[in-house]
Amino acid sequence: MSVRRGLLHLGAAGLVMALASCGRSSPHATILYMKERELGGPPFPTRIIVNRRYLRIDPDTGTGNYILFDRKRRIIYSVDHSDRTILVIRSHLITLAKPAKLRDTVKSGPARGRFKGHKLRSYRLYTNGRQCYYVVAAKGLLPGAVSALKAYSDTLAGEQALTAANTPVGLETACDLADNVFDPGREYAYGFPVRLLDYEENEKILMAYKKDVPVKSSLFALPAHYVRYSPGEVRNGD
Repeated sequence: MSVRRGLLHLGAAGLVMALASCGRSSPHATILYMKERELGGPPFPTRIIVNRRYLRIDPDTGTGNYILFDRKRRIIYSVDHSDRTILVIRSHLITLAKPAKLRDTVKSGPARGRFKGHKLRSYRLYTNGRQCYYVVAAKGLLPGAVSALKAYSDTLAGEQALTAANTPVGLETACDLADNVFDPGREYAYGFPVRLLDYEENEKILMAYKKDVPVKSSLFALPAHYVRYSPGEVRNGD
């Protein structure tokens, strides 16, 4: 299983945009309200909060777990309340060699209505002939959220590369390698996805969003007494 999928199971997924101006008493952000399914299962609500410094993802909002991405320091923190732990993932260079035969293609479809005044268009993203993503997106929709999510994917890709390097040959698919390591965040290349479906039937649907919302600064804080650990410690059995 990729680190990206693992984070989603730990408690991941949410988004937003904008920063508090100096005269405001509380930070402001853009909040996205999503509906998700994993492996074609039952839907659950996800919240995403974004400003210029942070991206916070509340996967299944009923669990209390969340992911906090420090955009300036390029560090991902995955907070698990039941274990009272924080998984810390730092950005690092990818040294894994890209397979020579990894080839990405895109097929665009007709317009599919509008969302909040933005025209929607569909895209099918392939790697080595297999459809990895079906995307319905709107150019110009929520560019701040797109930028934050793309940076999150880029930061996570280094750890995904280490996972791929330690995975037996044949278990990582072409879609896994393209989506998670060598072309991370490619699903955001066409604007914010109003609907996103991957090859494993994981689905995300944007239900609504609000801009310039006052939020508590505690949403961007980490529990002080939780145990912190890295993916390297897990791999090494520490």
